[in-house]
Amino acid sequence: MTGSGKSTFINLATQSPNKLRVGHSVQSCTEDVERADPFDLDGRRIVLFDTPGFDDTNKTETETLRIIAFELEKQYRKGQTLHGIIYVHRISDLRVGGLAKTNFGVFRKLCGDPSLRNVVIMTNMWSRLESEIEGRRRAAELASLDDFFKPAIAKGAVMMHHTKDTVQSTRAVIRQILKNHPIALNIQKEIVDEHKDIDKTGAGIALDERLAQLAHQYKLQLKAQFEAAEQARRERDEETRKEQLEEAERVRQLLKKLEEEKRNQARQYRLLQEQFAEAEERREEAIREAEERSRREARAAEARLRQEVQAADRRRAQDNADLEERMRYLAIAPPCHSASGYNDYDDYDDYDDGDVEYDGIVSGETYTLYNLKHELFATLDDTRREHLP
Repeated sequence: MTGSGKSTFINLATQSPNKLRVGHSVQSCTEDVERADPFDLDGRRIVLFDTPGFDDTNKTETETLRIIAFELEKQYRKGQTLHGIIYVHRISDLRVGGLAKTNFGVFRKLCGDPSLRNVVIMTNMWSRLESEIEGRRRAAELASLDDFFKPAIAKGAVMMHHTKDTVQSTRAVIRQILKNHPIALNIQKEIVDEHKDIDKTGAGIALDERLAQLAHQYKLQLKAQFEAAEQARRERDEETRKEQLEEAERVRQLLKKLEEEKRNQARQYRLLQEQFAEAEERREEAIREAEERSRREARAAEARLRQEVQAADRRRAQDNADLEERMRYLAIAPPCHSASGYNDYDDYDDYDDGDVEYDGIVSGETYTLYNLKHELFATLDDTRREHLP
């Protein structure tokens, strides 16, 4: 229900600086399903969603059902299922009205009996009570009402009490949820798997029954006001007659809007689905375009790298060709002996042939390089000479 403390509970649980808006008046603050910042608990990543209530001050009940059902449909189509739902009830309410009972009936149909075991019915706002004993008495009474919480508890729903406004208290409730195995809700399977229009789902039918009751009340009220206006006319009470007719017109407009909502519920939901499908198609097209750009950029980078490697190979081949061209005009003469006569040492007997001597060479075995093209000479000393006696 609106004003039961859902947003406050989420803000306390997440401890996020990005707070959800909290209403402090009769006006509702939650316009759509809001996703709170994730947080870690016992090694798990937790995400909480805040929803508008079925008695929202800014929306009709059909609009609220569309918003919640559509969010659930989107998640289910992505393969995501909920670990559970926390249904928040004000323990401070002195009595349970027909609206609360009707809304909880819609909630039960939305979940479906099999998934009620994943539901926590959480009482809230214990600080408004005179004593905790009074709260325990009210909680026991709520759990025993055949037309309220008792049937859901019999199907596996767990009742818990958020008695203290502390982080520890909120997380005790969440830990209970984490014990659950994720399961699809009834309305998710009806819309996605069974392809039902929203007004043909269990929640839609339950809401339609609620709207039919409301429409009946409007008609009775309208009839009474017309009768009162006619009585005032007979009594020549023009002021009363005018007031009754104005009120009758207001009720007539409400009835007209209500009947229009009933007729248009399925059409409005299909419009939401179409808009979402178009948005998803645009998103997927943007992803495809981004992927194609990435592929083109990768191919261009690969081509540039291939060109750079080929250019490097060509430069290397040209350098080798230039080196070979230069080396083609170089020749190495046979080793020679100096005037000091290496022939006296047995280790150098193999170098007797082809002796070449040049001025300025005093000792040591040498190699002579001769550039045929430019007729230049160069000699290299053999370092082994250092080891001779």
